[in-house]
Amino acid sequence: MRTSFYVLILGALLISCGVEGSSMLPAVSATEPSPSPDLHSSAAQMTASASVFLEGLSEAQRTSVLFALDDSEARTRWSNLPSAMFDRGGLRMGDLTDVQRQALHALLRASTSSQGYHKIAGIIWIDDVLSAEAQARRDGRMARLIESWSSENYWVAFFGDPRTEKRWGWLITGHHLAASFTVVDSQVAFTPLFLGAEPYEIGSGPYAGFRALPHEAERGFELVQSLTDAQRNVAVVSSEIPRDILEGPGRKASLEQFAGITAASLTAMQQRLLNHLIAEYVRNMDHDIAASFLKEVENDGLEALHFAWMGPTDDISKRYYYRVHSPSILIEYVRERGVGSEGANHVHSIVRDPGNDYGEDWLQLHYEEHQRRAGPRR
Repeated sequence: MRTSFYVLILGALLISCGVEGSSMLPAVSATEPSPSPDLHSSAAQMTASASVFLEGLSEAQRTSVLFALDDSEARTRWSNLPSAMFDRGGLRMGDLTDVQRQALHALLRASTSSQGYHKIAGIIWIDDVLSAEAQARRDGRMARLIESWSSENYWVAFFGDPRTEKRWGWLITGHHLAASFTVVDSQVAFTPLFLGAEPYEIGSGPYAGFRALPHEAERGFELVQSLTDAQRNVAVVSSEIPRDILEGPGRKASLEQFAGITAASLTAMQQRLLNHLIAEYVRNMDHDIAASFLKEVENDGLEALHFAWMGPTDDISKRYYYRVHSPSILIEYVRERGVGSEGANHVHSIVRDPGNDYGEDWLQLHYEEHQRRAGPRR
């Protein structure tokens, strides 16, 4: 477990040492043909990596991992609950060989930015930390739940075959994670994207201070703190905190109305903070995917973009909820009570595209989202 964590940290350090800016790129001769942009698009790279992964599976494994693109039940069968509370379809990571896991990680990197990849990898790894922390409070009621908290209990599924089809999707899901990707010709949809973590921050030991989702809380809190009293009276829509995000699994399109303060009512500085908050979520995706999605949000206009807050605004360590909402984006974040750890050291977040979750607008399909069974949130 320690070795895998050091791999994550080394990757993050390499990213932070990289140099941005076109001035550092080698010059391209005027007579040298430019590489085809299709070969370097996220859609092309994702398709190539997915094909490699599938080719590395046995015939039985491919049968279990491949579903039809229009299979609504399979495509929307995801949850933030641990495996002891929710059965998933597809292939379990713990049942893959080392070579197959390496190919899966290559696909995940091809589907996300470095930022997004390390967040998702951190969420998977931190389930082992949660299990270890909960062992001290282990009892009969918690035993099965604790055993299901494991980096091996994540599942992957494909919808359509990227080796032969131009329209396909894939899903990786497990405790606190559901990342759904859809390729439609050269376009990529990345919603719904559920990211959560418990512990939100590791409190002791050699990894004390580590967070899998490092800035989602700070960006939202910075924005609410920047508001004037008059603005806050509009943005804060309730002193009560919901138990969970409101458009979680099985609750697609349940928010029919916008709430909170519009971006048009913010100062230029506050609008920049709101843009930073949105980018923290959207730029988990690779550059071309993120740029296209952010353009759609911009096209909605400032009057259509809303920021809403629930709960206290004076202490970032308390439980609270916030939402960013427009016709093209829905972001929700909530600080949860701990289940396997102490206090409110537990967070859930989601990004949705109200008009194109699962790429359904591009595919001209309607996915009736699978309803998870009722039970306590974890």
